Parts: sequence; structure tokens; C-alpha cells
Amino acid sequence: MTDTDNSGQPPPGSRYTFGAKPTVGAATAFKAVAQDTSELVRAEIDLAKAELTHGLKANGIGLGMGIGAAVLMWLAVQGLLIFFGFLLALWVPGWAAALIVTVVLLVIAAILGLMARSKLGTPVSVDQAKTNVQEDVAWLKTHLPGR
Repeated sequence: MTDTDNSGQPPPGSRYTFGAKPTVGAATAFKAVAQDTSELVRAEIDLAKAELTHGLKANGIGLGMGIGAAVLMWLAVQGLLIFFGFLLALWVPGWAAALIVTVVLLVIAAILGLMARSKLGTPVSVDQAKTNVQEDVAWLKTHLPGR
């Protein structure tokens, strides 16, 4: 006697399986899903840390350039004062040297100030990590209904 009759259906009460037998048990599968979820969360946290580090580093560089511009501006003011001192007191070619130094320092300070402004405008965000987490949650909701 066979397990099926002519209609292709097994007789009532017989034991049969649909498709291949599972290779792992439910506990092992759940453990694997939990481990994968844990690794995914760690990866998303690492991505958020990397995004924050990148933004904060750019802002730190911009802040350093701004401080550099302020120092050069202070030196330029000193040079300008020396220039006026030479100009008013001596009326000799020494004032021309002081003027050239002052103009050069002012130009460098202006360039550093503009560079600092562009660096300080760098946004600090975790948009990529947020988007990935939202996609992961959506995937979990579709693949693990009722959980």
C-alpha cells in the first residue's frame, strides 16, 4: 500500500511533510535572528558614531581656523599701529614696510576667516543611520508579523 491514493492526496491519519525538513530548530533560528539583530544594531550605532565624528571634526577644524584668523587679525592690528607710529613719527620709508606686513596679515586673516566660516557650516547629523534604522524596522514588520 502506498502513502497516497490515485488523487495524489495522502490517506487520512498518515504522517507526511510538505517540502524539505527544516535543518535547524525554532530555538536555533530564533537565536540566529537575535544575533543578527544585535549585529545590525551595533552596525547602526557605529554608523551614527562615524557620522557624528565626521561632522564634529569638520567643525573643530573650522573653529581652529577661526582662532587662527583672530590671532592674525590681532597681529594685523599691531602692525597697523606700528604703521601709524612710523607714519606719524618719522615720515621715512620704515612705514612702507609696516604697511606691507599689515596688508599681508589682513589678507591671510580674511582667507582663514572665510575658510573657517565654510567649515563651521558643516551640518552634524545622523540622517543615514536614522534612514537605515527606519528601513530595518519596516523590514522586520513585514517579515515578522505580529511581533
